[in-house]
Amino acid sequence: STIDKVIRKRQLGVIERQAERVDRAVEKVKKNEGISYDEEEDEEFSPDKFDAGEEIRSFALRKTEEAGELDFARRLAEIWKMKDYTYDEERIEAAIAARRKRYLQWSEALPAGNSDVPALISTPNALFKVFELLINNHPSTAVEDEEEGNPSGNVGSSSSTDHQSKRRVYGFDAEWAEDHRGAALLQIASTATVVLVDVPALSMTHEGADALRQTVGRLFSCPNSVLVGFHCNQDVQKLRSSPCAKERHWFASGAPSVVDVKTIVSHREPKLRTLGLSRVCEFYLGKPLDKAEQCSMWLARPLSMDQLVYASLDAWVCAAIYEKMSLK
Repeated sequence: STIDKVIRKRQLGVIERQAERVDRAVEKVKKNEGISYDEEEDEEFSPDKFDAGEEIRSFALRKTEEAGELDFARRLAEIWKMKDYTYDEERIEAAIAARRKRYLQWSEALPAGNSDVPALISTPNALFKVFELLINNHPSTAVEDEEEGNPSGNVGSSSSTDHQSKRRVYGFDAEWAEDHRGAALLQIASTATVVLVDVPALSMTHEGADALRQTVGRLFSCPNSVLVGFHCNQDVQKLRSSPCAKERHWFASGAPSVVDVKTIVSHREPKLRTLGLSRVCEFYLGKPLDKAEQCSMWLARPLSMDQLVYASLDAWVCAAIYEKMSLK
């Protein structure tokens, strides 16, 4: 089944969306007699075999537990409000401890005393305040552009920089929903501060779009900054295509400050060429990223604490990896 496949690939966030897809399919069959159901693709989810959502969710929880993802099964049960779901608390605690030991944790990333998980920023005033903090609290680690073999990975321009210059480093990442044209969330981070931007909430008001242009847009076009993403062409495209209340979009048509750290990693460490951010993080920072929230419902509000942590680390890691490579 599809759920079996996503669990084997550790695409755990897809499970929730898959269950909702089954709900919609079953409801459609109930309302419209005679509609065919693609049994070849989803024979285990046929409405003839399942009583709507409860059965498919029980199946998903069982498969998730069998894969050893006990804590994620518990979280899914809470999200789905499955009151009859029971679990062994000792096993869950052991699974949580094992995950914390295996994967990079938020408390290991940010400097001591600055480890509060950032809130989602949805208003213009809050955006100006956190951007002031992001800029003023920057550790100011200056890095030099590289030239050999064009390893800069610049995705905002067809040519690389012709000279060496020292610039401030910020990591960035974007999240989106499959059925949504633009970005649902933008994360920007120095190694000391992370900002989480609610793109739809801000972009769809005149005041919010102006605030985005004066903060995010200005940073991405600033020649004294390096905006580091990982395999980030689509992130930039999603930001640029985000619906905007104003005729003039807040994200400029060019993004000369953006570099793709995956390109640089591939140049320096060819053995990492085919690996994702989690494994590259393990190589440079000692621990992989936990990608369980990768396919979460990013347009849902409020975001869960797990989503906030996942999103924050994705951007922070890009900055940390780039700075670590620059010091070698």
